Amino acid sequence: MATKYWVAGNPDGEITDAKAQKLAELSASNVSLAELEKSADASVIAPAKLTATAAVASTARRIEVAHNSTPVLITGTSGVDLAGQILCIVNTSASGTAAHVVTLADGTYDGTNNTATLDAPAESLIVMFDSAGVGCVVVNTGSVGLSSV
Repeated sequence: MATKYWVAGNPDGEITDAKAQKLAELSASNVSLAELEKSADASVIAPAKLTATAAVASTARRIEVAHNSTPVLITGTSGVDLAGQILCIVNTSASGTAAHVVTLADGTYDGTNNTATLDAPAESLIVMFDSAGVGCVVVNTGSVGLSSV
């Protein structure tokens, strides 16, 4: 018979050996519960799909911009608020060369630049932010331009 554990002395909070092992692995990691919850928050994982200029949540982690002829200007995303997280920006336009711009409210994409310009369909930028909101470009598909404003 498998050993059973009670959570906080509550028999309704029973967990199995396998679950206890997973809890032990998690507690041995450097990941806090807040970071784990943040990484699984569906409200920030769901893509912000934009076809017009707008502000997005500071914690938006996937931004899709699309318009064939009119630039879409996006503000609000914060590298500081995305500390330890990944941001993905994609130009989902079917055609055109409109210069879609995503400007960070705080932090940088690469230690210097806070503005990304996507001006061709299928261009994308994937950035990982450190605890200070300084990003490291993981993938730059196409020629996403980075600049500072």
